[in-house]
Amino acid sequence: MKDELYLNGKDAYTTWGISMDDTSLSELMTPVSNKVFIENESRLEHGKQVIVTKSKLDARNLTLNINLVASNEQQFFERYNSFCEELATGMLEVRTKYQPNVVYRTIYQSCSQFSQFMRGIGKFTLKLYEPNPNDRTI
Repeated sequence: MKDELYLNGKDAYTTWGISMDDTSLSELMTPVSNKVFIENESRLEHGKQVIVTKSKLDARNLTLNINLVASNEQQFFERYNSFCEELATGMLEVRTKYQPNVVYRTIYQSCSQFSQFMRGIGKFTLKLYEPNPNDRTI
């Protein structure tokens, strides 16, 4: 889990005790949709005109499931508060060991679900927005 996930350049596991759920990597790696082509439909012509240019990538929403673990309740709340402060910055650069030369530049939108178990384990569902999927180089 260490060196697996980096958030804003920090090792998420050593900093906050955070690791990715098994669905998060596939969510990040899902190919991005293209923007729709410009179309013009006129009653004066058959069919419609489509301006075909080099495809551009569309912005996308991401849902990442992450887990926060701590050895005791005090450490849990310290890590939780520190992580919430990081989210409050608004920007979240996500990088994984599986794609070392790719950084997902996202904007934090919300945490749609939080569940806590045994006061030392928490599961979060983060909602992120990637405005420009073409800007992923380190």
